[in-house]
Amino acid sequence: MNLNHFFKLALLPLSIHQAFAAQTEQPGTATQESPSFVSRFMNDDNPLRVNFELGDHPSYFQVYGLVDIGLTHINHSLPESYELANNFYPYAGAKKTARTTSRTNWVNGGWQGSRLGFKGEVAKLQAWDHDFKFIYQFEAGFNTLDMKLHDAAQTLADNSGTNANSSVSTNSSMNGELFTRQAWAGIDGGSLGKLTYGTQYNPFFEITVTYDPNGKADSFSPLGESGTVGGGGGVSENSRMKNSIKYANVYELEDHDKINYAVINQFGNSAGTSHGNGFTTQLGYESSAFGVQFAYDKFFDSVRSGVAAPGNPLANDTIAVALLNTEAALLTGRWSPTKDLKIIGGMEWYQLKPSSTATISYHNLYDQTVFGGVATSALQPSFKQDNHVYYLGANFDFAQRMPALAGLTTSIGFYETKADAIEGPTVSTNSQGKIDTWTAMADYRFNKRFDTYVAYTSNHFSGDKYPSATTYRDVNSVGAGLRLKF
Repeated sequence: MNLNHFFKLALLPLSIHQAFAAQTEQPGTATQESPSFVSRFMNDDNPLRVNFELGDHPSYFQVYGLVDIGLTHINHSLPESYELANNFYPYAGAKKTARTTSRTNWVNGGWQGSRLGFKGEVAKLQAWDHDFKFIYQFEAGFNTLDMKLHDAAQTLADNSGTNANSSVSTNSSMNGELFTRQAWAGIDGGSLGKLTYGTQYNPFFEITVTYDPNGKADSFSPLGESGTVGGGGGVSENSRMKNSIKYANVYELEDHDKINYAVINQFGNSAGTSHGNGFTTQLGYESSAFGVQFAYDKFFDSVRSGVAAPGNPLANDTIAVALLNTEAALLTGRWSPTKDLKIIGGMEWYQLKPSSTATISYHNLYDQTVFGGVATSALQPSFKQDNHVYYLGANFDFAQRMPALAGLTTSIGFYETKADAIEGPTVSTNSQGKIDTWTAMADYRFNKRFDTYVAYTSNHFSGDKYPSATTYRDVNSVGAGLRLKF
Protein backbone atom coordinates (compact mmCIF):
# COMPACT_ATOMS: atom_id res chain seq x y z
CA MET A 1 0.00 0.00 0.00
CA ASN A 2 1.31 3.44 -0.95
CA LEU A 3 0.48 5.95 1.80
CA ASN A 4 0.97 8.80 -0.66
CA HIS A 5 -2.39 7.83 -2.15
CA PHE A 6 -4.09 8.59 1.15
CA PHE A 7 -2.44 12.00 1.51
CA LYS A 8 -3.28 12.97 -2.06
CA LEU A 9 -6.87 11.95 -1.49
CA ALA A 10 -7.05 14.01 1.69
CA LEU A 11 -5.76 17.12 -0.13
CA LEU A 12 -8.11 16.82 -3.10
CA PRO A 13 -11.05 18.71 -1.53
CA LEU A 14 -8.75 21.67 -0.80
CA SER A 15 -8.04 21.93 -4.52
CA ILE A 16 -11.74 21.67 -5.31
CA HIS A 17 -12.56 24.35 -2.76
CA GLN A 18 -9.93 26.71 -4.16
CA ALA A 19 -11.25 26.18 -7.69
CA PHE A 20 -14.80 27.01 -6.62
CA ALA A 21 -13.59 30.05 -4.67
CA ALA A 22 -11.63 31.33 -7.66
CA GLN A 23 -14.67 30.94 -9.91
CA THR A 24 -16.94 32.86 -7.56
CA GLU A 25 -14.43 35.72 -7.24
CA GLN A 26 -13.97 36.30 -10.98
CA PRO A 27 -15.40 39.63 -12.12
CA GLY A 28 -18.73 39.32 -13.80
CA THR A 29 -19.43 35.75 -12.68
CA ALA A 30 -21.62 36.79 -9.78
CA THR A 31 -23.26 39.95 -8.46
CA GLN A 32 -24.77 40.80 -5.12
CA GLU A 33 -28.22 40.87 -6.72
CA SER A 34 -27.80 37.61 -8.67
CA PRO A 35 -25.24 35.18 -7.22
CA SER A 36 -23.96 32.45 -9.51
CA PHE A 37 -25.08 28.86 -9.15
CA VAL A 38 -21.60 27.90 -7.91
CA SER A 39 -21.73 30.62 -5.25
CA ARG A 40 -25.17 29.52 -4.09
CA PHE A 41 -24.15 25.87 -4.13
CA MET A 42 -21.09 26.53 -1.97
CA ASN A 43 -22.70 28.91 0.52
CA ASP A 44 -26.42 28.17 0.86
CA ASP A 45 -27.59 25.73 3.52
CA ASN A 46 -30.00 24.12 1.02
CA PRO A 47 -28.70 25.01 -2.45
CA LEU A 48 -31.17 22.79 -4.34
CA ARG A 49 -34.31 23.90 -2.54
CA VAL A 50 -37.16 25.66 -4.33
CA ASN A 51 -39.78 27.61 -2.37
CA PHE A 52 -43.15 28.18 -4.04
CA GLU A 53 -46.83 28.70 -3.40
CA LEU A 54 -49.27 25.86 -4.00
CA GLY A 55 -52.48 27.83 -4.15
CA ASP A 56 -52.23 29.87 -0.96
CA HIS A 57 -50.09 27.25 0.80
CA PRO A 58 -46.37 27.99 1.32
CA SER A 59 -44.44 24.96 0.00
CA TYR A 60 -40.97 23.78 -0.86
CA PHE A 61 -39.29 20.98 -2.81
CA GLN A 62 -35.67 20.06 -2.15
CA VAL A 63 -33.19 17.75 -3.83
CA TYR A 64 -30.33 16.67 -1.57
CA GLY A 65 -27.61 14.09 -1.49
CA LEU A 66 -24.25 12.87 -0.32
CA VAL A 67 -21.29 11.41 -2.21
CA ASP A 68 -18.58 9.59 -0.26
CA ILE A 69 -15.56 7.98 -1.94
CA GLY A 70 -12.57 6.60 -0.06
CA LEU A 71 -9.42 4.56 -0.43
CA THR A 72 -9.22 1.70 2.06
CA HIS A 73 -6.70 -0.96 3.03
CA ILE A 74 -7.77 -4.10 4.93
CA ASN A 75 -5.45 -6.85 6.08
CA HIS A 76 -7.84 -9.82 5.55
CA SER A 77 -10.79 -9.73 3.18
CA LEU A 78 -12.56 -11.41 0.29
CA PRO A 79 -12.84 -9.26 -2.89
CA GLU A 80 -14.86 -6.10 -2.29
CA SER A 81 -18.53 -5.92 -3.25
CA TYR A 82 -19.75 -2.67 -4.77
CA GLU A 83 -23.42 -3.50 -4.21
CA LEU A 84 -23.03 -3.00 -0.47
CA ALA A 85 -23.08 0.38 1.26
CA ASN A 86 -19.70 -0.57 2.80
CA ASN A 87 -17.65 -2.48 0.23
CA PHE A 88 -15.29 -4.00 2.81
CA TYR A 89 -16.64 -5.31 6.10
CA PRO A 90 -13.92 -5.64 8.80
CA TYR A 91 -16.43 -6.02 11.66
CA ALA A 92 -17.82 -9.19 10.02
CA GLY A 93 -14.43 -10.90 10.21
CA ALA A 94 -12.76 -12.99 7.53
CA LYS A 95 -12.64 -16.70 6.81
CA LYS A 96 -9.35 -18.36 5.88
CA THR A 97 -9.83 -19.11 2.19
CA ALA A 98 -7.67 -18.89 -0.92
CA ARG A 99 -9.50 -15.69 -1.92
CA THR A 100 -8.96 -13.93 1.41
CA THR A 101 -5.94 -11.62 1.21
CA SER A 102 -4.86 -8.10 2.17
CA ARG A 103 -6.48 -5.59 -0.17
CA THR A 104 -6.29 -1.89 -1.03
CA ASN A 105 -9.02 -0.40 -3.18
CA TRP A 106 -11.45 2.44 -3.72
CA VAL A 107 -14.67 2.11 -1.78
CA ASN A 108 -18.01 3.81 -1.62
CA GLY A 109 -19.19 4.96 1.78
CA GLY A 110 -16.08 4.98 3.91
CA TRP A 111 -17.97 7.20 6.33
CA GLN A 112 -21.49 7.37 4.90
CA GLY A 113 -23.22 5.57 2.08
CA SER A 114 -23.80 7.78 -0.97
CA ARG A 115 -27.41 8.80 -1.49
CA LEU A 116 -29.75 10.99 -3.50
CA GLY A 117 -33.19 12.05 -2.37
CA PHE A 118 -35.90 14.65 -2.36
CA LYS A 119 -38.20 15.98 0.32
CA GLY A 120 -40.71 18.74 0.78
CA GLU A 121 -43.77 20.09 2.49
CA VAL A 122 -47.05 21.89 1.86
CA ALA A 123 -47.84 24.17 4.82
CA LYS A 124 -50.79 25.86 6.51
CA LEU A 125 -53.34 23.11 5.98
CA GLN A 126 -55.93 24.14 8.54
CA ALA A 127 -58.15 21.73 10.47
CA TRP A 128 -59.72 21.98 13.93
CA ASP A 129 -58.31 25.52 14.31
CA HIS A 130 -54.77 24.20 13.93
CA ASP A 131 -52.16 24.47 11.18
CA PHE A 132 -50.79 21.24 9.71
CA LYS A 133 -48.13 20.48 7.10
CA PHE A 134 -48.06 17.69 4.54
CA ILE A 135 -44.49 16.31 4.54
CA TYR A 136 -42.67 13.65 2.51
CA GLN A 137 -39.19 12.23 1.91
CA PHE A 138 -37.81 9.71 -0.60
CA GLU A 139 -34.17 8.63 -0.59
CA ALA A 140 -32.14 6.19 -2.70
CA GLY A 141 -28.79 4.69 -1.77
CA PHE A 142 -26.28 4.07 -4.54
CA ASN A 143 -22.63 3.26 -5.14
CA THR A 144 -20.76 6.20 -6.60
CA LEU A 145 -18.16 3.95 -8.24
CA ASP A 146 -20.55 2.00 -10.49
CA MET A 147 -23.84 3.96 -10.02
CA LYS A 148 -25.76 0.85 -8.91
CA LEU A 149 -28.35 0.84 -6.15
CA HIS A 150 -27.33 -0.78 -2.87
CA ASP A 151 -28.41 -4.41 -3.12
CA ALA A 152 -27.21 -6.71 -0.34
CA ALA A 153 -29.48 -9.55 -1.46
CA GLN A 154 -27.61 -9.69 -4.76
CA THR A 155 -24.32 -10.15 -2.90
CA LEU A 156 -25.84 -13.12 -1.06
CA ALA A 157 -27.05 -14.68 -4.31
CA ASP A 158 -23.60 -14.15 -5.84
CA ASN A 159 -22.06 -16.15 -2.96
CA SER A 160 -24.52 -19.04 -2.73
CA GLY A 161 -23.99 -22.61 -3.91
CA THR A 162 -20.70 -23.28 -5.67
CA ASN A 163 -19.87 -19.53 -5.61
CA ALA A 164 -19.43 -19.47 -1.83
CA ASN A 165 -16.77 -17.04 -0.54
CA SER A 166 -16.33 -15.36 -3.91
CA SER A 167 -16.73 -11.81 -2.54
CA VAL A 168 -17.82 -9.80 0.50
CA SER A 169 -21.51 -10.39 1.22
CA THR A 170 -24.01 -9.68 3.99
CA ASN A 171 -27.70 -9.15 4.66
CA SER A 172 -29.11 -5.63 4.92
CA SER A 173 -32.27 -3.54 4.88
CA MET A 174 -31.20 -2.17 1.46
CA ASN A 175 -31.92 -4.72 -1.25
CA GLY A 176 -32.18 -3.11 -4.66
CA GLU A 177 -35.37 -1.08 -4.26
CA LEU A 178 -35.23 2.45 -5.70
CA PHE A 179 -36.05 4.35 -2.50
CA THR A 180 -34.61 1.74 -0.19
CA ARG A 181 -33.23 4.21 2.38
CA GLN A 182 -36.46 6.11 3.05
CA ALA A 183 -39.87 6.47 1.41
CA TRP A 184 -42.56 8.02 3.55
CA ALA A 185 -45.23 10.74 3.72
CA GLY A 186 -47.36 12.17 6.48
CA ILE A 187 -48.65 15.09 8.49
CA ASP A 188 -46.72 17.45 10.78
CA GLY A 189 -48.99 18.99 13.39
CA GLY A 190 -46.35 21.09 15.13
CA SER A 191 -46.91 20.74 18.88
CA LEU A 192 -49.32 17.87 18.14
CA GLY A 193 -46.49 15.79 16.66
CA LYS A 194 -45.81 14.03 13.34
CA LEU A 195 -47.67 11.06 11.89
CA THR A 196 -45.97 9.36 8.93
CA TYR A 197 -46.33 6.16 6.91
CA GLY A 198 -43.99 4.20 4.60
CA THR A 199 -40.40 2.91 4.76
CA GLN A 200 -38.85 4.61 7.80
CA TYR A 201 -35.79 4.30 10.00
CA ASN A 202 -36.14 2.20 13.12
CA PRO A 203 -35.57 4.57 16.12
CA PHE A 204 -32.64 2.29 17.07
CA PHE A 205 -30.99 3.42 13.82
CA GLU A 206 -31.76 7.10 14.38
CA ILE A 207 -30.41 7.04 17.94
CA THR A 208 -27.11 5.43 16.96
CA VAL A 209 -26.55 8.05 14.25
CA THR A 210 -26.21 10.66 17.01
CA TYR A 211 -24.94 8.46 19.83
CA ASP A 212 -21.96 6.81 18.16
CA PRO A 213 -18.65 8.47 19.11
CA ASN A 214 -17.36 7.77 15.57
CA GLY A 215 -20.37 9.08 13.70
CA LYS A 216 -21.80 5.66 12.74
CA ALA A 217 -19.08 5.32 10.09
CA ASP A 218 -20.15 2.74 7.50
CA SER A 219 -16.72 1.14 7.13
CA PHE A 220 -15.14 1.78 10.54
CA SER A 221 -17.77 1.67 13.31
CA PRO A 222 -19.70 -1.51 14.25
CA LEU A 223 -22.84 0.62 14.57
CA GLY A 224 -22.38 1.85 10.99
CA GLU A 225 -21.17 -1.41 9.46
CA SER A 226 -23.84 -3.65 10.95
CA GLY A 227 -27.57 -3.03 10.87
CA THR A 228 -27.90 -5.95 13.29
CA VAL A 229 -26.36 -3.93 16.16
CA GLY A 230 -26.69 -0.44 14.64
CA GLY A 231 -30.42 -0.22 14.04
CA GLY A 232 -32.21 -3.56 13.69
CA GLY A 233 -32.23 -4.82 17.27
CA GLY A 234 -30.80 -8.18 16.26
CA VAL A 235 -31.87 -8.46 12.61
CA SER A 236 -30.30 -6.10 10.07
CA GLU A 237 -33.41 -6.00 7.88
CA ASN A 238 -35.36 -4.37 10.75
CA SER A 239 -33.19 -1.23 10.77
CA ARG A 240 -35.62 0.14 8.19
CA MET A 241 -39.27 -0.63 8.85
CA LYS A 242 -41.39 -1.07 5.73
CA ASN A 243 -45.16 -0.68 5.66
CA SER A 244 -44.87 1.17 8.98
CA ILE A 245 -46.75 3.96 10.71
CA LYS A 246 -44.89 6.26 13.10
CA TYR A 247 -45.88 8.93 15.59
CA ALA A 248 -43.18 11.22 16.99
CA ASN A 249 -43.20 14.42 19.02
CA VAL A 250 -40.86 16.78 20.86
CA TYR A 251 -41.85 18.68 24.01
CA GLU A 252 -39.76 21.79 24.65
CA LEU A 253 -38.80 22.69 28.21
CA GLU A 254 -37.19 25.84 29.59
CA ASP A 255 -33.68 26.76 28.43
CA HIS A 256 -34.28 24.93 25.13
CA ASP A 257 -34.16 21.49 26.75
CA LYS A 258 -36.32 18.90 25.02
CA ILE A 259 -38.12 15.64 25.73
CA ASN A 260 -38.70 13.49 22.65
CA TYR A 261 -40.79 10.37 22.24
CA ALA A 262 -41.88 8.13 19.38
CA VAL A 263 -43.61 4.86 18.57
CA ILE A 264 -43.51 3.02 15.24
CA ASN A 265 -45.31 -0.14 14.13
CA GLN A 266 -44.56 -2.34 11.11
CA PHE A 267 -47.58 -4.25 9.84
CA GLY A 268 -47.96 -7.80 8.62
CA ASN A 269 -45.76 -10.36 6.97
CA SER A 270 -46.45 -10.01 3.28
CA ALA A 271 -43.89 -10.90 0.61
CA GLY A 272 -43.16 -7.83 -1.49
CA THR A 273 -44.12 -5.24 1.12
CA SER A 274 -42.88 -6.02 4.62
CA HIS A 275 -41.28 -9.01 6.23
CA GLY A 276 -42.19 -9.62 9.84
CA ASN A 277 -44.23 -7.37 12.08
CA GLY A 278 -43.17 -5.46 15.16
CA PHE A 279 -42.91 -2.18 16.98
CA THR A 280 -40.32 0.16 18.50
CA THR A 281 -40.77 2.82 21.18
CA GLN A 282 -38.39 5.67 22.03
CA LEU A 283 -38.05 8.16 24.88
CA GLY A 284 -35.29 10.73 25.31
CA TYR A 285 -34.08 13.97 26.85
CA GLU A 286 -31.73 16.47 25.20
CA SER A 287 -29.98 19.59 26.46
CA SER A 288 -26.84 21.42 25.38
CA ALA A 289 -24.68 19.57 27.92
CA PHE A 290 -26.44 16.25 28.36
CA GLY A 291 -28.55 13.77 26.44
CA VAL A 292 -30.02 10.33 27.02
CA GLN A 293 -32.09 8.10 24.73
CA PHE A 294 -33.85 4.81 25.41
CA ALA A 295 -35.57 2.52 22.91
CA TYR A 296 -37.26 -0.87 23.07
CA ASP A 297 -38.48 -3.03 20.22
CA LYS A 298 -40.05 -6.41 19.58
CA PHE A 299 -40.46 -8.22 16.26
CA PHE A 300 -42.23 -11.40 15.18
CA ASP A 301 -41.38 -13.61 12.18
CA SER A 302 -38.57 -11.30 11.10
CA VAL A 303 -36.77 -12.26 7.91
CA ARG A 304 -32.99 -12.70 8.03
CA SER A 305 -31.52 -13.46 4.62
CA GLY A 306 -28.23 -15.24 3.97
CA VAL A 307 -26.19 -17.28 1.52
CA ALA A 308 -27.77 -20.58 0.46
CA ALA A 309 -26.28 -24.10 0.65
CA PRO A 310 -22.54 -23.51 0.09
CA GLY A 311 -21.17 -26.03 -2.36
CA ASN A 312 -24.56 -27.12 -3.72
CA PRO A 313 -24.84 -26.17 -7.43
CA LEU A 314 -28.65 -26.16 -7.13
CA ALA A 315 -28.34 -23.15 -4.81
CA ASN A 316 -26.45 -20.94 -7.28
CA ASP A 317 -28.04 -17.50 -7.67
CA THR A 318 -30.47 -18.02 -4.79
CA ILE A 319 -30.68 -16.80 -1.21
CA ALA A 320 -31.58 -18.52 2.05
CA VAL A 321 -34.21 -17.05 4.37
CA ALA A 322 -34.55 -17.66 8.12
CA LEU A 323 -37.22 -16.47 10.55
CA LEU A 324 -36.70 -15.05 14.04
CA ASN A 325 -38.56 -13.39 16.86
CA THR A 326 -36.48 -10.65 18.49
CA GLU A 327 -36.60 -8.43 21.54
CA ALA A 328 -34.16 -5.58 22.13
CA ALA A 329 -33.38 -2.57 24.31
CA LEU A 330 -30.97 0.33 23.73
CA LEU A 331 -29.74 2.95 26.22
CA THR A 332 -27.34 5.73 25.20
CA GLY A 333 -25.92 8.82 26.85
CA ARG A 334 -23.99 11.95 25.93
CA TRP A 335 -22.15 14.43 28.19
CA SER A 336 -20.41 17.64 27.10
CA PRO A 337 -18.25 18.88 29.99
CA THR A 338 -16.95 21.62 27.67
CA LYS A 339 -18.08 22.98 24.31
CA ASP A 340 -15.30 21.18 22.47
CA LEU A 341 -15.56 17.73 24.09
CA LYS A 342 -18.32 15.14 23.95
CA ILE A 343 -18.24 11.84 25.81
CA ILE A 344 -20.64 9.30 24.31
CA GLY A 345 -21.56 5.77 25.30
CA GLY A 346 -24.28 3.19 25.14
CA MET A 347 -25.38 -0.37 25.74
CA GLU A 348 -27.65 -2.63 23.75
CA TRP A 349 -29.20 -6.00 24.53
CA TYR A 350 -31.05 -8.14 22.07
CA GLN A 351 -32.43 -11.66 22.21
CA LEU A 352 -33.00 -14.02 19.30
CA LYS A 353 -35.85 -16.51 19.69
CA PRO A 354 -37.69 -19.06 17.50
CA SER A 355 -40.18 -17.47 15.12
CA SER A 356 -43.89 -17.49 15.94
CA THR A 357 -44.57 -19.24 12.63
CA ALA A 358 -42.44 -22.30 11.93
CA THR A 359 -42.40 -21.88 8.12
CA ILE A 360 -43.53 -19.22 5.64
CA SER A 361 -43.49 -19.63 1.85
CA TYR A 362 -41.18 -17.14 0.16
CA HIS A 363 -40.56 -18.24 -3.41
CA ASN A 364 -39.12 -14.85 -4.28
CA LEU A 365 -37.72 -12.13 -2.02
CA TYR A 366 -35.96 -8.88 -2.98
CA ASP A 367 -36.16 -10.07 -6.62
CA GLN A 368 -34.10 -13.12 -5.66
CA THR A 369 -35.16 -16.76 -5.75
CA VAL A 370 -35.44 -18.27 -2.26
CA PHE A 371 -33.68 -21.64 -2.09
CA GLY A 372 -36.33 -24.28 -1.37
CA GLY A 373 -39.11 -21.70 -1.62
CA VAL A 374 -39.65 -21.53 2.12
CA ALA A 375 -38.37 -19.67 5.18
CA THR A 376 -37.96 -21.63 8.41
CA SER A 377 -37.22 -20.65 11.99
CA ALA A 378 -33.51 -20.03 12.63
CA LEU A 379 -33.85 -21.52 16.13
CA GLN A 380 -35.62 -24.64 17.34
CA PRO A 381 -38.45 -24.33 19.90
CA SER A 382 -37.32 -23.54 23.47
CA PHE A 383 -33.96 -22.13 22.31
CA LYS A 384 -32.80 -18.52 22.66
CA GLN A 385 -29.63 -16.44 22.42
CA ASP A 386 -28.74 -13.23 24.27
CA ASN A 387 -26.38 -10.67 22.72
CA HIS A 388 -24.82 -7.56 24.27
CA VAL A 389 -23.12 -4.47 22.83
CA TYR A 390 -21.25 -1.91 24.95
CA TYR A 391 -19.41 1.14 23.68
CA LEU A 392 -17.74 4.29 24.97
CA GLY A 393 -15.83 7.06 23.24
CA ALA A 394 -15.32 10.77 22.77
CA ASN A 395 -14.95 13.37 20.05
CA PHE A 396 -13.14 16.69 20.17
CA ASP A 397 -13.69 19.89 18.15
CA PHE A 398 -10.44 21.85 17.76
CA ALA A 399 -12.19 25.09 16.72
CA GLN A 400 -13.08 26.09 20.29
CA ARG A 401 -9.49 26.23 21.59
CA MET A 402 -7.48 26.59 18.37
CA PRO A 403 -9.28 28.78 15.80
CA ALA A 404 -6.54 28.07 13.25
CA LEU A 405 -7.77 24.45 13.22
CA ALA A 406 -11.44 25.33 12.80
CA GLY A 407 -13.12 22.51 10.93
CA LEU A 408 -10.99 19.74 12.44
CA THR A 409 -12.65 17.15 14.68
CA THR A 410 -11.30 13.86 16.02
CA SER A 411 -12.96 10.90 17.67
CA ILE A 412 -12.13 7.57 19.26
CA GLY A 413 -14.29 4.73 20.51
CA PHE A 414 -14.20 1.22 21.93
CA TYR A 415 -16.98 -1.30 21.19
CA GLU A 416 -17.50 -4.75 22.71
CA THR A 417 -19.95 -7.13 21.05
CA LYS A 418 -20.69 -10.31 23.00
CA ALA A 419 -22.80 -13.26 21.82
CA ASP A 420 -23.82 -15.66 24.58
CA ALA A 421 -24.18 -19.36 23.89
CA ILE A 422 -27.52 -20.48 22.46
CA GLU A 423 -29.49 -21.81 25.41
CA GLY A 424 -32.23 -24.41 25.48
CA PRO A 425 -32.58 -28.12 26.14
CA THR A 426 -28.87 -28.21 25.23
CA VAL A 427 -26.18 -25.52 25.13
CA SER A 428 -24.40 -24.68 21.86
CA THR A 429 -20.86 -23.66 22.81
CA ASN A 430 -19.81 -22.84 19.23
CA SER A 431 -22.32 -19.94 19.19
CA GLN A 432 -20.47 -18.03 21.91
CA GLY A 433 -18.04 -15.28 20.89
CA LYS A 434 -16.82 -11.73 21.35
CA ILE A 435 -15.61 -8.88 19.13
CA ASP A 436 -13.49 -6.06 20.57
CA THR A 437 -13.30 -3.05 18.27
CA TRP A 438 -11.19 0.10 18.47
CA THR A 439 -11.88 2.92 16.01
CA ALA A 440 -10.29 6.36 15.60
CA MET A 441 -11.22 9.05 13.07
CA ALA A 442 -10.21 12.58 12.09
CA ASP A 443 -12.34 14.81 9.90
CA TYR A 444 -11.55 18.21 8.38
CA ARG A 445 -14.41 20.29 6.99
CA PHE A 446 -13.37 22.83 4.35
CA ASN A 447 -16.80 24.42 3.94
CA LYS A 448 -20.48 23.51 3.95
CA ARG A 449 -20.07 21.13 1.03
CA PHE A 450 -16.71 19.33 1.32
CA ASP A 451 -14.81 17.49 4.01
CA THR A 452 -12.05 14.87 4.13
CA TYR A 453 -11.43 12.16 6.71
CA VAL A 454 -8.97 9.47 7.77
CA ALA A 455 -9.94 6.48 9.92
CA TYR A 456 -8.60 3.29 11.44
CA THR A 457 -10.41 0.31 12.96
CA SER A 458 -9.12 -2.82 14.69
CA ASN A 459 -11.41 -5.81 15.29
CA HIS A 460 -10.33 -8.72 17.51
CA PHE A 461 -12.43 -11.90 17.45
CA SER A 462 -12.44 -14.49 20.23
CA GLY A 463 -14.54 -17.40 21.47
CA ASP A 464 -15.85 -20.63 19.96
CA LYS A 465 -17.93 -18.72 17.42
CA TYR A 466 -14.70 -17.60 15.71
CA PRO A 467 -12.37 -20.65 15.66
CA SER A 468 -8.77 -19.74 14.91
CA ALA A 469 -8.41 -22.71 12.55
CA THR A 470 -10.88 -21.24 10.06
CA THR A 471 -11.19 -17.55 11.02
CA TYR A 472 -8.71 -14.67 11.21
CA ARG A 473 -8.75 -13.38 14.78
CA ASP A 474 -7.61 -9.83 13.93
CA VAL A 475 -9.07 -7.81 11.05
CA ASN A 476 -7.82 -4.22 10.70
CA SER A 477 -8.58 -1.48 8.21
CA VAL A 478 -7.30 2.04 7.48
CA GLY A 479 -8.71 4.52 5.00
CA ALA A 480 -9.12 8.10 3.82
CA GLY A 481 -11.97 9.65 1.91
CA LEU A 482 -13.87 12.65 0.63
CA ARG A 483 -17.47 13.64 1.26
CA LEU A 484 -19.66 16.01 -0.68
CA LYS A 485 -22.96 17.03 0.91
CA PHE A 486 -25.63 19.08 -0.83
